[in-house]
Amino acid sequence: MKKNYAIIFTLLALYSCSNDDNNKKLDTELRYFRFQSCPESSHGNWQDTSFIAATKNPQVIQQCLDQLTLSQEDRLLFPFGKIEHGSAGYNFNETHEFNWHFDEDNWEMVELGIEIYDGCAYSDVELTNYAGNLGSYGGWGNRIVEEVVISISQ
Repeated sequence: MKKNYAIIFTLLALYSCSNDDNNKKLDTELRYFRFQSCPESSHGNWQDTSFIAATKNPQVIQQCLDQLTLSQEDRLLFPFGKIEHGSAGYNFNETHEFNWHFDEDNWEMVELGIEIYDGCAYSDVELTNYAGNLGSYGGWGNRIVEEVVISISQ
């Protein structure tokens, strides 16, 4: 009888570990959020009116979700962090694919930032300035609009 209990206990322990591993995998998947940037009327480029950022950081994900529960006028946080070359396969606005993206592990939602990092999420024009010289981007007027589902082929 003791042998049966040992077998059952071992199977339960293995099943429990297996479920923990599955949950950890889900927790580390990227989540994608669309941000509104500068209006087209401010510089004439529809491409630069929104962009997408991705993260697997649970704190940033929660900040984004919390912001989405607020009315558009009450959303005060904007993304700030390191940007890298290339769209990473997800940073686009409709048919336009940006030539930059936030480094998934190195951005956060903030309420304040210094002016040097401010600006529109330009499609191509500012990449050398932000990625090459500053290394970071954080447009003060960028506000979260929605969480989006993106399927990226590897």
